[in-house]
Amino acid sequence: GFVMSMYALLRSNKEPPSEDQIEECLAGNLCRCTGYRPILDAFRVFAKTDNTLYCNSASTGISGDAKFICPSTGKPCDCGARAGNDSFYAGAQDPPSKPISFNEVDGSSYTSRELIFPSELISRKAHSLYLKGPRGMMWFRPLKLQDVLDLKSRFPHAKLLIGNTEIGIETKLKNMNYQVLIAATHVPELNILRVKDNGLEIGASVTLTELLETFKKCVKQRKAYETSACAAFIEQLRWFAGSQIRNVASVGGNICTASPISDLNPLWMAAGAQFNIIDSKRNVRTIFAREFFKGYRKVDLKNGEILLSVFLPWTRHCEYVKEFKQAHRRDDDIALVNAGMQVFLEEKDETWAVVEASLVYGGIAPVPFSAVKTAAFLKGKPWTHQTLQDALQTLQEEIIIAENAPGGMVEFRI
Repeated sequence: GFVMSMYALLRSNKEPPSEDQIEECLAGNLCRCTGYRPILDAFRVFAKTDNTLYCNSASTGISGDAKFICPSTGKPCDCGARAGNDSFYAGAQDPPSKPISFNEVDGSSYTSRELIFPSELISRKAHSLYLKGPRGMMWFRPLKLQDVLDLKSRFPHAKLLIGNTEIGIETKLKNMNYQVLIAATHVPELNILRVKDNGLEIGASVTLTELLETFKKCVKQRKAYETSACAAFIEQLRWFAGSQIRNVASVGGNICTASPISDLNPLWMAAGAQFNIIDSKRNVRTIFAREFFKGYRKVDLKNGEILLSVFLPWTRHCEYVKEFKQAHRRDDDIALVNAGMQVFLEEKDETWAVVEASLVYGGIAPVPFSAVKTAAFLKGKPWTHQTLQDALQTLQEEIIIAENAPGGMVEFRI
């Protein structure tokens, strides 16, 4: 798994990856024997390295002329080679040390272009599919949106799947039995990623990896104040499962699963996202994300309806969106508590006041919990440290978790 992840990163990047990118791509792999350090050290030869920590210029091999960088000051220093009265430094100069790069192997020059996937399969035209399985199970892969809607109308309890990351677990590990499965992976209308003047439209079948890359492009190309929500999603997706899961898991699947510990649903709600829902007659209705979740794994979808797309508006000037996640471990772990927060400020009388606020928490209730009392308390208040302290007190009174709440660790989550 480590080797495959590293290989995929090298093949998908036009330039040598950074060390952070390497560490991030390995997040979905677990090691129970050697530990992660030697694995990371081995893969670092492929990274864009900055050896100024060890010598005066970046190098890919041994540099005998490089100056020693003092670990105390971070600047070039020859104290180890200069005789002195201090016995400590006198002992440090024999034998003389020569700074070298991290590794003599320059993996960053990797240019192999072998085929990663058969070209005849890449260019193969997709076809609609219908397969029968054991015990009467039926599996469909339509290519048109209308076909998806017709199947959903014909089989109201059919499950739509994209990456099979949730349904696969339910069928294999929880003994769930779904008679009709509809793979909506190849429907163009469900795979749109459209940048508009007022926001971003995201198809329900878009994978989380595609979503992440789109957010990164928007952050680079648009004004900084417009992409505060995008930046929050980028940071939250960084800790969302591993790259293997993000490559296949979809936006709509994560939303409609309605997990109480979903990392993204609190952010959709806080950022004011809207969900576009379509039925078999192509009637489209729009609902705010904060009104979509009705109960534990229950959403506002009627029989025959599916989630068509998500609309995320650009943030306004002086509007800020921020993410939060606390888990047992940093990478590839479910949240104990997560949150999406939004605040819109306005300057009044030489101070900043809260015009609008939204605080949404996951992991404390069957659905993402919107702290409406705390948000109402903040409205109109000056944006000061004292206001935030008072808001925390209000929040503590508003959020109450039962002692026997699922997931345990009640005191920690509060």
